[in-house]
Amino acid sequence: MATEGRAPGLFTRKATGLVREAKTRDALFYNLLWSSVALTFAFYWLFYPFYPGANPYLGFLIAAAIGTPGAFLYAMLTQVMPRTGGDYVFNSRALHPAVGFAANFSYVFWLAVVIGVYTTYFAAYGIGAWGRMMSGFTGSKGWLEFGDWFSTEWGLFLTGTAVLVLSAIMFIRGGTRLFFKVQAVSFGLYVLGAFIVPILVGLFQSESGFISNFNEYAANLGASGAYDALVLSAKEAGFAKASFDFETTIRSVSIFWFVFGFIYSSNYFAGEIRLARGTHLKSMPGAVLLAITALLLLTPTFTHIVPPDLAAMFGLADPAAYGFAAAPAYPELVAIGSGNAILGTLAIGGFAIGLLLWLPQTLLLTSRSMFAWSFDRIMPDRLSYVDPRSRSPLIAIGVMLVLSITSTAIYAFTDWFTAISVLLGLSLTMLITSISGIVLPWRQPAMVEGSPYNKRVLGLPLFTFVGILSLIGFACAIGIILWDKGSGASLSANPGKLILALCVYAGAFVIYLVARAVRRRQGIDLSLSHRELPPE
Repeated sequence: MATEGRAPGLFTRKATGLVREAKTRDALFYNLLWSSVALTFAFYWLFYPFYPGANPYLGFLIAAAIGTPGAFLYAMLTQVMPRTGGDYVFNSRALHPAVGFAANFSYVFWLAVVIGVYTTYFAAYGIGAWGRMMSGFTGSKGWLEFGDWFSTEWGLFLTGTAVLVLSAIMFIRGGTRLFFKVQAVSFGLYVLGAFIVPILVGLFQSESGFISNFNEYAANLGASGAYDALVLSAKEAGFAKASFDFETTIRSVSIFWFVFGFIYSSNYFAGEIRLARGTHLKSMPGAVLLAITALLLLTPTFTHIVPPDLAAMFGLADPAAYGFAAAPAYPELVAIGSGNAILGTLAIGGFAIGLLLWLPQTLLLTSRSMFAWSFDRIMPDRLSYVDPRSRSPLIAIGVMLVLSITSTAIYAFTDWFTAISVLLGLSLTMLITSISGIVLPWRQPAMVEGSPYNKRVLGLPLFTFVGILSLIGFACAIGIILWDKGSGASLSANPGKLILALCVYAGAFVIYLVARAVRRRQGIDLSLSHRELPPE
């Protein structure tokens, strides 16, 4: 849409200062890494005792089915509004600036909370698990002490803080150009270690071979008869064999929603992606297809050596009973199954790289949201400052860095949040975006008429049709999260999480009203920002 004739001072300046450095493959890699397929797979088996009898195939396929319309909607919205800021731009232009800000503010708030999961898991299930693995294959107590330190409170906090600072330095030194180079290399290592190696180990190893390796591995950690001890401890904790249960399978969708509810996050830096034919369809719905393929290959090969009942035992038993400091996630179990330190290093290393890359990815996403708020004059102008050398909004990155270190401290030293309790707050933003898709043809007809999506399905505009399907999908996911006691945000067990999520929205509306009053005194009408796209 033309920006000529807009109100003076409506935007911070006439150009963002950001550069289109990313290619379609960069956006695809970003979505696949950021959606955390490997971590979600680890979550599923670590939390499997909460879902006895759940079918993993049905669980992730249902999650994919209700999330896929959202992937198409986000791709379509990004095509017609290719601006940095993602759903903030969509919702503020299709609905109202206050709604767009509140929804995106909530999204950033919950990302600032959940980033501590990745920093602490990188320490515990990355470096810590690798140290324990080296001890398990060598019998060295030095390696064991090294690995166990990373599971201590200070080990979690200091390691997480260090990798966050390094992530920020990456943008300070080389901006997105350096980041996308690092991401491309890391993606290759991630696929090799977190997927290819586990799949091959699962194909050529057996359950009995895994148990034999496990006993030998645990003996090097100082525990004899580890498998028998695992079984006994799990039974004492209430383990019992479970047959297929449809209800628990539906509840387990809340875990797989980690992948399929947020696999289109390249929209937040859309203003920095080079547009080509099908860029966003390839990087968003395309990412969904690749994630499904990865899970279809990873699930049967992993359960070939660690069946669901055995995975449930690991989740229930006291790790100390079989010589571990913490329950092992699937990369360490794959390492044990391989019986080889080199393959084990690849498996744990690939998994850890996925956790590590999520940190700069999230700094990128959240800093671009903050940038967009500032560029539309809701937040102070300095938040949209772009360093002329690195082409990065360094002040916004610095703000998120401070919030991320705080989150790391929360996860390292407290139990205020579970690993997946942020899903509710994040999903509410998706729900609002689906409403934007529904009303866009009427609120911004010029955008739709000039796009490839100016079509009708069953008498409805294509945007409206896809928006309705997305709304149904997001509503189903939120319903499951509110129902599932394992989600950390259920109405029955954690009613305070819904109240907190709504309070975040209320706080965001207050911030917007204050900003509107301040800007009005300066002669700027913030409500005008929904009438046009911000400049590039």
